[in-house]
Amino acid sequence: MATNLADAYALGLDLGGTKILAGLVDGEGRVHAEWRLPTPTEGGGPAILAALVEGVGTLKAELSAEQRARLVGVGVSSAGHVNHATGVVEYCTPNLPGWSGTHVTEALERAHGIPACADNDANCAAFGEYWVGAGKGVRNLVALTIGTGLGGGIIANGEMVRGARGGGAEIGHFILVPDGLPCNCGQNGCIESYVSGTALTKAAARAGHWSPSPSSHQVFEMARAGDEKALGLVRDMVRNFALGLVTVIAFLDPERIVVGGGVSEQADLFLPLVREQLPALYGERGWDASALVPATLGARAGMIGAAGQAFARFGAQATVVR
Repeated sequence: MATNLADAYALGLDLGGTKILAGLVDGEGRVHAEWRLPTPTEGGGPAILAALVEGVGTLKAELSAEQRARLVGVGVSSAGHVNHATGVVEYCTPNLPGWSGTHVTEALERAHGIPACADNDANCAAFGEYWVGAGKGVRNLVALTIGTGLGGGIIANGEMVRGARGGGAEIGHFILVPDGLPCNCGQNGCIESYVSGTALTKAAARAGHWSPSPSSHQVFEMARAGDEKALGLVRDMVRNFALGLVTVIAFLDPERIVVGGGVSEQADLFLPLVREQLPALYGERGWDASALVPATLGARAGMIGAAGQAFARFGAQATVVR
């Protein structure tokens, strides 16, 4: 057993709709090996769970004896409301069919004799950025992932905010526009319906300026090239995001807000526009807009954060993997 976490390892698995990104991560957040496994969504929850169980077995088999001896646990990052205390997925959208109700950590521990934990994917991404990414060094952090949807994770006074059943910090689903656009969560007017890659793609289609209608990535590229109509759509999303941030800041007063996900690849265009909006919207109370920063861990954030949670939960007290 490794008593010094700098010499220990954890497996981090980030479960997505098409792939599972897995990595061997040390106690300082460095990735030593990385694997990609397909997500068998066509088989529903049982097939997805079987893939995770088999995947962990495959990864362990590829480790050296020394690495296995220093493995303190495994962390899983998953979409949905995940009860961190029990490792049960309380609810998940149809992106992972049949995943609701799955006992993730129980299955992993039973199959491999290894301590396991699980959390929501946005929480894991937030934890990763807090641990070794753009949020390192602060105790009050909001991490937002803008991709297909809008995910959120909150660290308050050094503690992850999860809620009673793992459904806390769902920043993407507070109502920005009463009776607004429908959201796949079943509500109307969620900020995710106005601030996400999907939202920008749909906005471009509604605008009807282009044929064929561009993707969100193409909208950003056209905006960079000086297309005023595309820039207008980006500015609309910026305005909605800035309005949402005013609410987030008023509730949480974070030291730093980290923005990741696919849109973070456009951070040099997107974030300066947001910073311009914030002072006027937030008023005389003041919040340093320079504390709005891009994420640094990229697509690895959930994987690294899941491994980091395994270290935080099990640490040197974890049993040696068989």
